[in-house]
Amino acid sequence: MKNVVLIMPPNIILADPLMQINLGVLYLASSLEKAGHNVKIADLRDKPCPTINDIPRAEYYGISATTAEVEDARKIAALIKKERPKTKTIIGGAHPTHFPEDCTADFDYIVKGDGEQAIVDIVRGEAKEGIVEYPEIEDIDSIPFPARHLLPPERVFTETLYVGERYGKGPRGTSIISSRNCPFSCAFCANPSRKVRFRSPENFLAEVKECIQRHNCTHFKIVDDNFTLKKDRTLKMCYYLKPLKIKFRCHTRSALFDDELAEAIQKAGCEEISFGAESADQRVLDLLKKKETVEDHRRAIRIAKEHGLRTKAYFMVATPGETDETIELNKQFMFDMAKWLDKWTISVFCPYPGSDIYKNPRKYGVIWMEKDWNRYWLYEDQSLIATNETSWVDFNRHIKEMREFFLSNKWKLDLPQKETYVTPLIVR
Repeated sequence: MKNVVLIMPPNIILADPLMQINLGVLYLASSLEKAGHNVKIADLRDKPCPTINDIPRAEYYGISATTAEVEDARKIAALIKKERPKTKTIIGGAHPTHFPEDCTADFDYIVKGDGEQAIVDIVRGEAKEGIVEYPEIEDIDSIPFPARHLLPPERVFTETLYVGERYGKGPRGTSIISSRNCPFSCAFCANPSRKVRFRSPENFLAEVKECIQRHNCTHFKIVDDNFTLKKDRTLKMCYYLKPLKIKFRCHTRSALFDDELAEAIQKAGCEEISFGAESADQRVLDLLKKKETVEDHRRAIRIAKEHGLRTKAYFMVATPGETDETIELNKQFMFDMAKWLDKWTISVFCPYPGSDIYKNPRKYGVIWMEKDWNRYWLYEDQSLIATNETSWVDFNRHIKEMREFFLSNKWKLDLPQKETYVTPLIVR
């Protein structure tokens, strides 16, 4: 038996760093526990300047990091090595998966892709130092449920998750996932076009029941990229979920949504569904390889609302292909859909490592790209790119214009009684 500490690095740029738990870390923890190891979690999400006293002693330290978190992960690893030089450090997550060479100087082990088996073998001494990559785990039903019991309940089940960040407080909720990967090839995505692996409806149902019975949690955010991707499976899962009387919100693609699915998920307990609209400019959607149309978004949002679901649209600003005309089209979309949409989120495009735009910027007209990983947050206040069509200065004007228009509620027109949820600009 080895002592292992898994670390969630700071993400204090978020309005509520504790809103959503890192399920990946909890899956690693349960896999290590199943293998017989002693596991602790150092949850540093809300600690801007962690010290060695925030991190329990162990023989192995595993850190999960997105691109925006990787610089903090380096600092934490250096701190551990300075104070406890005989220990081993491991990094996994989105950034090392797509840019492992960027991590080799700072960590003993760099895990690409699924980490559940890799970290068990590392701790057993069965993996060589350096970059560790295993085939994807095909049978994800074989992975133990996330080890939610390793953290205080208030850091796993939060009152802001179910209603969403900055929308006040609601019932205690937790994140849950029923599939891994996405088969589509959006140019901005760090994980494009990979084989989707599904949990069986029975396995997913068992975890839901565990959350109800063990943790008294009945509200969930389902974090699948596309919850309705496989229609027959989704309908079956809804059939199983309906008797449990839970409440959940989920995300899907507009082109994957129809009346039958809307009715099924609503009866199963879904109260809110979100769609990645990204832009109301078809030229931009085509350049970003969305394989969806603006009309797809209009149709899906209307269907959801007609079936009694709250609706949410994600938009990106400062994307490749965006011009002043794009911003006007986005505003018009807001006007047109005002009575159908409850929530909007406007984020700034990030050229994440792993995305086609990051790998082939010239193909998308990108002539400059920010390389400071600390700024790779979706809610930055400045553009991370410039293109041959739109300058960095003009992108920043777009960001300000869209957010000011959004927050002004001018797009609400004659709907003063409508409850509208707004995500304000996050100021560091």
